[in-house]
Amino acid sequence: MNTSEGTRNLHTSETICSKQLGSTPAVTTEVDTTIPIIPYLEAAHQALIAMCCAKYYCSFNSVLDEKYKAEVNMLCPGTKIPLPITVGRDINAVYLELSKHVQKYFAVCYTLSE
Repeated sequence: MNTSEGTRNLHTSETICSKQLGSTPAVTTEVDTTIPIIPYLEAAHQALIAMCCAKYYCSFNSVLDEKYKAEVNMLCPGTKIPLPITVGRDINAVYLELSKHVQKYFAVCYTLSE
């Protein structure tokens, strides 16, 4: 990833946030229409946290990090951050649901090989 891509994403986020808050961005940039704007939902936030923890092998306690809390509050003031035990339960629920699909997949593969 180019550093310019990260910078562009930062400027794009700033512009979107400024528009939502009715203020003027510090730097005038065009909005990248290829990036979807996702409305905030608590359940979606929890799902993203669970996916990030699983993908990047983060501790469930990462949601307690002061810098993470500051970032979330900066992006969406007043946002409720789930407890680590909630993140763990979410990941466990995802694992249990996906394991059903894996079990069905292998059941089909087994019957086809007979």
